[in-house]
Amino acid sequence: MRTVFINRQLLGNEGLSLPEGQAFAVSHVREVFDERTLPDGFPFVVDDDGGVSGCRYLNQYLLDAQEQKAFDLGNMRRFHVYHLARLLRYIRRKRAQGLAVLAGQTVEDWLKTHGEPKVDLIHATRKDLVGYRDSRQGAVEFTTLDTELGCLSSFFRYATAVGWVPANPFPQWGERNTLMSGKRKVRQARFLTTAQTAHFLSAGLRGDGSDAVSRPAAPERDYAYGLLLAATGLRREEGAFVLDNEIPPLSGMPADGVHVFERIGKMGVIRSIYVTAEVARTVDLYRQTERAALVRRHQASLRRLRRQGRLLIFDGFTRLRGQPAVVNDGHPRSTLGLTDEDRARAVRILDDGSIEPLALFIARGLPPVPAYWNELFSDARDRVFELGGPNRPPAHITVTPHTFRHTFAVTMLASLMQEGRERAGDPYLLLANPVLTVKELLGHASVSTTYQYLFAAETWQGEVPRALRSLASELVGHAALDPERDAVQHKAGEEEA
Repeated sequence: MRTVFINRQLLGNEGLSLPEGQAFAVSHVREVFDERTLPDGFPFVVDDDGGVSGCRYLNQYLLDAQEQKAFDLGNMRRFHVYHLARLLRYIRRKRAQGLAVLAGQTVEDWLKTHGEPKVDLIHATRKDLVGYRDSRQGAVEFTTLDTELGCLSSFFRYATAVGWVPANPFPQWGERNTLMSGKRKVRQARFLTTAQTAHFLSAGLRGDGSDAVSRPAAPERDYAYGLLLAATGLRREEGAFVLDNEIPPLSGMPADGVHVFERIGKMGVIRSIYVTAEVARTVDLYRQTERAALVRRHQASLRRLRRQGRLLIFDGFTRLRGQPAVVNDGHPRSTLGLTDEDRARAVRILDDGSIEPLALFIARGLPPVPAYWNELFSDARDRVFELGGPNRPPAHITVTPHTFRHTFAVTMLASLMQEGRERAGDPYLLLANPVLTVKELLGHASVSTTYQYLFAAETWQGEVPRALRSLASELVGHAALDPERDAVQHKAGEEEA
C-alpha cells in the first residue's frame, strides 16, 4: 500500500511504478480526477497490486472531504491521508500476524506469499484503535498523538454518519473521546531578540565572519529567505514557494515603502503579507547576483525536466485586480490559487529560449523541498555557535525557520502594545486590538493561538526584566549592576580567608 499524489503529466507519461513490474492504469482514474475537478497534488491510496479495492473507503472519505471543502489540500496531505494510511498499515499488519500464526509461518513469510490483507479502515475495531494508540505513545509526544487521533476520529465520525460502519469504534465516555490524552500543553513561544535575529541572519545564514570553507554556497539567497521570514511572519513552506513577482524590485515599491500581496496559509486562511523596502532591497541583491547565476547554471536540468513533462509552463507574469498573477494560455490567473506543488514546478520560457522558474528561491533550477531550509538553518546554527559573541541565541533555543515566525509575532505584538499605551491618551485615535492585528498578520485560524504570544510580548517590552533585575540587585545589596565591584569584593574575601 502506498500514498500517491495526483500529477496528471507524470502519470500520463510514466504511469505509476509498482512491485514486480506492474503499472498503474491511469486512463479511467484521470476521468475521475477531471470529473471531480481534483487538483494536482490531491492524495489517494493504492494497494501494492495497483488496485484500490482495499482502500475504497479511505479514498472515498478523501474525495468527499474535498468535494465538501472539509479540509484544505495542505492539511489533507500533511495530516489526514498520512495518519489514516498509517493506521491502515497497522491494522493490516495485525491481521497478517494473526493469519501467520494460524498458518504456522512468520509474518514476513506469510506476507511474501499472500501480500497485505485487503482490509479497509471500516474493518477497524476498538481493540485495533487502542492498540494503535498504545504503539504510538512511546514514539511521539501526546500533543502529536492527539493530532493523529483527531484525524482518525474525524474519519470514523463520518463513516458512522453515512452508514459505512454500524457504530463508531472510537472509545467514548459521554461526549468525551477517551482514546485521546485529555492533557493540555502550554506552549512557550521560543523567540529571539532583535539583536540575536540580526546576528543569526548575518553570521549564520549569510556566513559573515566565517572562512571560505564554512560559508554557505548561496549566502545572499539564504540571507534573503531568512529576512523574509523574520520580517513578515511567513511559515517555512510559504516563504519557500514565494513567486518572483510577489516581491517587486525596489524600483517598483509603493511610495510608502510597503508592498502587500495575499497568500493562502494553513486551514485555507487568506492573509495579507507586508513586504517593506528593506526586504525588497535584499531580495534585489539576490536576484541580480546568485539567482541569475543559478538559473543559467541549471538550464540543462530544466530542459530535461521539460522533456519529461515535469514542468508547469506559464506564459509569464502579470497583475490581476492589483494582485500578482501569472498568464496561462493567454489568460491571467491569480497566484493566490496556485498550490505549493504548482509553485514548485512553475516556469516560463524567455525570448532567448531559456527556462526561468517562477519561484523566487531556487537551488538546482527549481525551489528546493521545504526540509532543505531546515538543513541550511542547522548549518547556520553551527556557524553562530563557532563565532560566539554576545548576540548568539541562547542555548535552549534551537533556531529553525519557525523560530523566526515566533520572533515576528512577539516583536510585532510588543511593538503594537507599546504604541497603543503611548497613544492611549489621545481621545481622537482609534486603537486596534494588537492581538487581533497580529492574528491577521500571521494568518491564525483562531485568536487563541495568537494569545500564546501575549506573555512573551509583555516580557519583551522590558518591564518584567527591569522588575526582576531590580529585585535581584536589592537582594545582593546594591542597586546598580557592577561586575567589577563584585570581582573586587570576591578577591578581597579570598585574601581575608
